[in-house]
Amino acid sequence: MLWKIGNNRELSLFLFICLLLFVFAVTTPSMLAPGNVVDLLHNTVVICILTLGAIIVIIARGIDLSIGAIMGFVTLLVGKLAIAGWPLWAIILAGMMTGIIAGCVNGALVTLTKLPPIIATLGTLSIYSGAMYMVTEGQWVTNLPDSLLVLGSFQIFGVIPGRMAIMALILLGTILFLQVSVKGRHIYAVGNNPIATRLAGIKEKRVVFQTYVIAGLLSAIAGILYISYTGFSTPTTGIDMQLKAIAAAVIGGASVFGGRGTPFGGLLGSFLLVIIASSLVYYHLPAIWNQAAEGAIILIAVIVDSILAKQSSKKAEVV
Repeated sequence: MLWKIGNNRELSLFLFICLLLFVFAVTTPSMLAPGNVVDLLHNTVVICILTLGAIIVIIARGIDLSIGAIMGFVTLLVGKLAIAGWPLWAIILAGMMTGIIAGCVNGALVTLTKLPPIIATLGTLSIYSGAMYMVTEGQWVTNLPDSLLVLGSFQIFGVIPGRMAIMALILLGTILFLQVSVKGRHIYAVGNNPIATRLAGIKEKRVVFQTYVIAGLLSAIAGILYISYTGFSTPTTGIDMQLKAIAAAVIGGASVFGGRGTPFGGLLGSFLLVIIASSLVYYHLPAIWNQAAEGAIILIAVIVDSILAKQSSKKAEVV
């Protein structure tokens, strides 16, 4: 029984989160006060949506280091357009199209130039980050109109925060896309065995290209939800978010070797990182510990993936 639980990353992660929450409830009860729990959920929204994009790319044996910069650039663009008086629907459309275009650039670099994904997206990370400074001239974007801020504050039935409902819909859509649709199965196939995928007639490059486009779109949505909730953006917004998203994806069960990962695992991984970051505040620990914890978790998850991959390979050879 314990072995089966250990092999189920999502269940293991869920139980670990429950254990952490129990420890916090005993040691720092104020952390789990109703208002703070709502804040934890709010803080999970952006990183979860970014993580969903990261997972789709990782499943197809890729990696996108630019998703945080895309998110940041979109926050600045959306803020500028809102201040200029654009209607909300046009702002959302412009932000989403920007993310799609950025994703197309990433996908083209990876599939057409055959650059390693980590190199291609590291380059676009620098480009998008530089563009953020060019757009703002190093200044913050603040004093946003209510027409944009309403997107981050509206509630459904006066109870459910709208941005959480949007995250839930995106999560559900991603689950259906990956688990039910033909395109989703193709993504897993490319990640599991690219050679067999090509022999089966699946256009590998097209599938990989589409994963980067989806990641760009989700990054843009995350950026729109971020600035509409916080009410500001800076030239450094989102710069380190790609590492958090990749960490959450790997923690949630996505394999850096491709072919494995689930949206629900990404949600759990995102929530765990948010809990860890919040706990540092209550335990009065330096913020640098958060980065150290994220790095350690990534290393542990990758090592576990490597061990499991070797065990699976040995079992396959025996069979």
